Amino acid sequence: MTEKVKLTWNGKEIEAPKGSNLLKAALDNGIEVAHYCYHSGLSVAGVCRMCMVEQDGVPRPFPSCNATCGEGMVIRSDTPKIKASVEATLQFHLLNHPLDCPVCDQAGECGLQDYYMKHGQYDSQMIDKKVHKEKVQDIGKNVMLDAERCILCSRCVRFTEEITKTNEMGILNRGDHAEIQCNETLKNDYAQNLVDICPVGALTSKDFRFKQRVWFLEDVHTTCIGCETGCSVKVSENKNGAFRVKPVYDHEVNGHWMCDDGRYIYKHVSSPTRLGGAVENINGLFVPADELNVQAAVKGKKTKYILSTALTIEEYANFFNAVKGKNVEVALYTLPSDGPEFDGILRRGDKNPNLRGAKAAFELAGFDHSQAGLDNLLGSISSSDAVFVVVPEILYNEDHFNTLIKKVEKAGVRIALACGETLGTLRAFNYLLPIPAFLEKNGEILNYQGQARKLRKGMTYGEASKDVSYYGKWVNL
Repeated sequence: MTEKVKLTWNGKEIEAPKGSNLLKAALDNGIEVAHYCYHSGLSVAGVCRMCMVEQDGVPRPFPSCNATCGEGMVIRSDTPKIKASVEATLQFHLLNHPLDCPVCDQAGECGLQDYYMKHGQYDSQMIDKKVHKEKVQDIGKNVMLDAERCILCSRCVRFTEEITKTNEMGILNRGDHAEIQCNETLKNDYAQNLVDICPVGALTSKDFRFKQRVWFLEDVHTTCIGCETGCSVKVSENKNGAFRVKPVYDHEVNGHWMCDDGRYIYKHVSSPTRLGGAVENINGLFVPADELNVQAAVKGKKTKYILSTALTIEEYANFFNAVKGKNVEVALYTLPSDGPEFDGILRRGDKNPNLRGAKAAFELAGFDHSQAGLDNLLGSISSSDAVFVVVPEILYNEDHFNTLIKKVEKAGVRIALACGETLGTLRAFNYLLPIPAFLEKNGEILNYQGQARKLRKGMTYGEASKDVSYYGKWVNL
């Protein structure tokens, strides 16, 4: 067990592990300390000099990010000397900074803005012309670099050195001409974390750029469904749709980070081409339909169901309760692996977000979840069958799914249940029915470790998300 020590910060007694980072101890205990270069997921650089503190018995102020906790330490960050130091350091950071706030995506969540309002609000003493650097640089992986806004905190450099170990970022030149540069196009699969850790607007996301002001957005904390890792994330949304996905710190799964693939799991949720209601395929064109039409088409046929691995534990339970005692066949469609099993950071090749939850639900209900079970169902399809297929929420391999669809075409009635956009492959179906997306439902999934991860409902986008009993209707059509 880690030994704890007690120390006093601005008259408040706090507790922290012995030898742990002094600045982190303050932040963990709700004490606000100005800082830029420090990030608890990276090594200590001590270059921004914003987190200066005084300690009883120590003659000079020092950066708290570069110190460790000891028993009985008395720390102050609210003295006149420290306040003057923070203000002077902040002014130094702002000397060459452009006044881009009206057009900067970081506005509203920018460390420079926040600390200026708290520690600045002074008249600039700059009499020389500002040093201009290259703006609007596309450095790859949907990341834009504006060197003029950079305050050289070096977080991005340390991230590519320590986390991805790809070393694309570096600081070149000296003095006020020093700047962050990308020595090659970003090549790692975690590049957009650079946008998250940048404390100013030097690194921005091309995907989110100029789309929304952050104060118009609300965050929904949920779980990424991009693969079996199950990272904790937040989706920023408002009445106009979902706009971005960012990681939420979770020491059990993803820490501070998430992969770039997971940034795009929101795209289909508020897409204007998303399926909005039941539709019928008439000569290759989908036209609005009533569920009574589907009921009439299914009547008298043997029903078979192919479920995806993206449903929640609760949805599987509701479905199997509904089919209990009925003469139906049920199989599980599993997405193929996409790349290596594990990349050493977070990304996993298994793109089935709730495979373990699905298998447990199938076993409990007495159905076969194996590939052999799916093959048996597909091999038995005839014109006297009605087959319901739950389309995976995110299709990484459309060709693999097309192979499944070709085998389903033997059925007399083919019904797809989809929460994404109406893919061209779905034209092989007679009917399409909408179902809720991950951002429109509450529930749980099991990640690769078997841990329960929560999905939380945000705003309602699709029609199906308004009806929590929608899955039970499949069996009653």
